[in-house]
Order: sequence, then structure tokens, then C-alpha cells
Amino acid sequence: MGPGQGVVFETYASAHGELMARIVLASSSPRRRELLTRAGIRFTVVEPPEDGRMPPGMCADLVAQLTARQKAVAVASSQPPGSFVLGADTIVVGPTGPLGKPGTPERARSMLEELRGRRHTVLTGICVIVAQSDREALGLGRSAVTMHHYTDEAIHTYVNSGEPLDRAGSYAIQGGGGDLIEAVTGRIDTVVGLDVPLALRLLAQAGYPDPLPAATDVPLAPPRAARRPLAPLRAATRV
Repeated sequence: MGPGQGVVFETYASAHGELMARIVLASSSPRRRELLTRAGIRFTVVEPPEDGRMPPGMCADLVAQLTARQKAVAVASSQPPGSFVLGADTIVVGPTGPLGKPGTPERARSMLEELRGRRHTVLTGICVIVAQSDREALGLGRSAVTMHHYTDEAIHTYVNSGEPLDRAGSYAIQGGGGDLIEAVTGRIDTVVGLDVPLALRLLAQAGYPDPLPAATDVPLAPPRAARRPLAPLRAATRV
């Protein structure tokens, strides 16, 4: 499915048959879709085009927010007036700077070696734009992640699973990468890819007219012994 094509992922009426304002998630991430769905949000998905390049030297906080806005703007231009378009972007900031998606096993191993036994920051920028209007809201979620002192063998096994190759920072906290994480300070959903309470606040700030659900913490899966490997939304310790 290409950019600009919608996914049938929503209904426009509440359980009482009332018409609801339309929320559009400008993202190709299944993790963000799952977080919004778990929060009880009704929405449609429209994948944005490829991210544009930001000017060199820009701080990661600003890059995350502006990239989220770039996605929301791109999708909002094709949506009906009054649609609430939600864009998000996640950046992993390692000890030597931002870590993107590795793309290759060699780069994934290098990133995981850099993060091993250390604490790093995960930023998720969020932007809400109301289509065909001047209303928008912008914000940033921030969490700190401490990694275990995992072995080279653990890195090798995880990289060979293929999961890290398209994940910022070379790990997925909700997948097998959760085994590499010692603790999270802040919201786990920020690390997954969407700070849900922040998204709800920004929707309200932008003027979303309908009641929004109360945000709770990410509902995480049970301990490893009770589930399959690489199950969705695996638990790391939260502090």
C-alpha cells in the first residue's frame, strides 16, 4: 500500500449511532496502530510519504517534533476538512547521538554494542493538525531506557532474528528486544512509538470535539514464561 492510501480501520459513529469527528493516523507503524486501538481510539490510517531530510545540526528534540509535523501536514492536505490528523516520529538517542534504523546486521550489532549496559533516551514527537484549518498542536514524549549487560551471543541471536533491522536503535521493546532492557524511566509507550496520553492531550488542544478515553499505561503482556517468544508488547521493568 502506497503513501496517501487509507486503511479501513475505523467507524465514524459511536456505539449510540452519533457521528464522531474523524481521527487519521499518519503512520505506517503497526505499533502505533495497536497503541491507539488499545486506548479505545477510533481512527483511520493513511501512510505518509517518506520523511524529508532535516537540516544538519538540529537537536533531536526538534527533529522528532518537526518530522511528526511533516508527516501530519503531508496527510492532512488530502483529508476532508475537520479531520484530526495525528503524526508521530520516534528517535533513539544513544551515547554518541541519534541512532536510526540499522538496515544491515552489521550496523545493528554495532548499535547494540554501543547501547549495552548504558542508559539512553527515546524521544517521540507528536503533532495533531486539523485538515483545511490553521489549528494544530505539537508535543514531545521522552523516556530513558537502561540496557542489560547482555552478551555478544545475545546480540548475535537477536540480530539473526531479523527484528532489529527496521527498528530505531536496533531493538523493539515490545518484541524480543525487551529481553535486552533492564528498566525504563518514563512511559513505555513512548519507547514503543506513541505517548498515548500526550496524543490525547494534543487532540484536545487542537479542538477535538468528542469525549476521549482516559489514558492508562501500556497494557503489557504477561511474563515471558507464559507467552511465546517475540510476543507483542513485552514487559520491561518500569521505574
